[in-house]
Amino acid sequence: MATVCAFVLTRDRKELLTECLRALFSQTHPVDLVIVYDNASSDGTEELLRTEGLLERPGIAYHRSERNTGGAGGYAEGVRLCVEAGRDWMWLMDDDAEPRHDALERLLGAPPAGDPRTVAVCTEVVHPDGTVDPLHRCRMGRFITPLPGGARKPGSYAAVGCSSFVGLLVRTHVAREVGLPRAEFFIGYDDAEWSLRLRRHGDIRLVPESELVHKIPVGGGSATARSRFWNLVLGQHYASSSWQGFWKDLYRVRNFIWIKQRHGRVTPLAFAGLTAGYLVKSLMYDPEPLRRLPWIARYALKGRRGDFSGVSPEEWARRVLR
Repeated sequence: MATVCAFVLTRDRKELLTECLRALFSQTHPVDLVIVYDNASSDGTEELLRTEGLLERPGIAYHRSERNTGGAGGYAEGVRLCVEAGRDWMWLMDDDAEPRHDALERLLGAPPAGDPRTVAVCTEVVHPDGTVDPLHRCRMGRFITPLPGGARKPGSYAAVGCSSFVGLLVRTHVAREVGLPRAEFFIGYDDAEWSLRLRRHGDIRLVPESELVHKIPVGGGSATARSRFWNLVLGQHYASSSWQGFWKDLYRVRNFIWIKQRHGRVTPLAFAGLTAGYLVKSLMYDPEPLRRLPWIARYALKGRRGDFSGVSPEEWARRVLR
């Protein structure tokens, strides 16, 4: 029987974390080891886990960072810990994920998992109401776009160009060869960049029969009349971004442009086109877009230059939101 190390990244969402852990301990294919990485939570996460008796269970390891290293830093550490644990597969997810009880069994039982050309398989990600969240399994083109609807037909096992870390099951020996996710990204597209490196060794395949509920949507934004209109016209699923969380979008712009340069070639004209695409998207979707455009242009240039500096969440709240 294949052995699996599950990794859960958490920060200040202790109730969601306990639900995720209970779902992992209830899998029909047993998880051999669950590694929790607490990215400097301040909500009493460790205390709740102890109160609930979860840290006393066999097969769980709790690690805590004293500073917030972002999602990218957390997953870099998680991959390292899973490689050291030495199981056959590593199963990655956030604390707001809750895999169905048979999700792991269905992943490992799917034909792609038995194919040595497959380096990773991934669950279908669904919202709490059961509808598919398309932003986790994508294709990489000029921009990142969701897989087409036909790719999600049961039994199709479509190739995935880039996958979020939510519900991604990776062969550990391949992860060892690929190396760690890029911690300097802090947040945004570290999973896409790591997916591109994984695909140099083989395929990533979607297993639609395996489902994981993701309770907080990507970006955390809310729909506006303008975003609903453009999503209807274009057949997309984008959410407008709040000003409070806009710093995350800036990191994504920076990181994506760096990825395009690192894994391809971006001419000055192509760079201008990519930046223009982000500017137009903000105009179409975001509240008060004009105040955002200079920030987007600035972070696009950071990506072009390989400059991973940025306004921290604390700085953004203190300096920009005042």
